[in-house]
Amino acid sequence: MALDCLIDPVTERYLRSLPSLLPESLRELEEFVRSEQLPVSSKEAIEMLIFLCTVHKPKRILEIGTFVGFSALTMSAVCPEAALDTIERNPVMVSDAKQNFQRFDAKNVTLFEGDAAVILPNLSGTYDLIYLDAAKGQYPAYLPQCIRLLAEGGILISDDVLFRGQVSAGKPDCHRNQTIVNRLDEYLHLLKTDPRLTTTVLPISDGVALSVKRRGVLDEKA
Repeated sequence: MALDCLIDPVTERYLRSLPSLLPESLRELEEFVRSEQLPVSSKEAIEMLIFLCTVHKPKRILEIGTFVGFSALTMSAVCPEAALDTIERNPVMVSDAKQNFQRFDAKNVTLFEGDAAVILPNLSGTYDLIYLDAAKGQYPAYLPQCIRLLAEGGILISDDVLFRGQVSAGKPDCHRNQTIVNRLDEYLHLLKTDPRLTTTVLPISDGVALSVKRRGVLDEKA
């Protein structure tokens, strides 16, 4: 969610100056959350979500990390017929998200309040698209449940996996980020080596991993 350092600023400014894919109804909310520097997905990540939702046409979507609900509202607007479940543990963010969902009449969105580590094992069925944008240090812990819940042919989108370039550099900008850098590096290796997934990592936004669950591969690890 932080501004990336993965592409040069000139290219970034140009790309962000191009016409947006964001539905008109959400432009005012986007302007507000970005002006307030609230923790929401970057413009690049939002456009990628819109593109993938348009192409993949998911019927069930799971988001881990609701924050103020902006990305959930985006996916809801693009896929109004889809059922969208989203998880958030921060009470302040939960309150803001509820207000935004009510404001935009997002009837297809269900908000689960609490720790994803507790909620995920209790979810059933499968999801055509999962968007992971939560606590970065918890990504490896969330992965087994994400794979279990992902439908064959479904897409797992993992945001901020390069953590402002610190993962690829192999060192954090400060000592307290060492665990996050180590766990994101572990997470990317898990994604790339799991036989149930086909994964590519894109140097856009703060680093995005796209994983597709292969069809016909036994789910032996979950």
